[in-house]
Amino acid sequence: MFLDTCFWVDLLRERNRQERGPATLMLASLGETEILISVFVLCELRAGAESSENPRRELTRMSRLVEPHPVIYPDAAFAVLYGEVSAALLKNGTPIPVMDLLVGVTAKRFAAPVLTRDVTHFRRIPGLVVEEY
Repeated sequence: MFLDTCFWVDLLRERNRQERGPATLMLASLGETEILISVFVLCELRAGAESSENPRRELTRMSRLVEPHPVIYPDAAFAVLYGEVSAALLKNGTPIPVMDLLVGVTAKRFAAPVLTRDVTHFRRIPGLVVEEY
């Protein structure tokens, strides 16, 4: 299962507040489910940490959280699928933000669901399994 950027951000915030919020509870409910990280989610997390008031602290927190999980990188098949999905969304008049498209196509490419609280964009990707928390 791929976790969207908003999930990781919520999880970081909940841990910072020492709170068992929706992201923390959902993570606990996943049990042995393999958690995968799209390189594009990692990029967004790093950008957020770098632009924070204390980049060093936020990069450390973020790294500790995501480090145990494999980072998935695009391959040639990803590029083909991205082109197909992007073109279909444009033709239908339903494009989505590029980062959501990149994350969603990564999940679709590896036949894994994406977990997010921002389901609107991801549900436009045909055949992508989207789970909400």
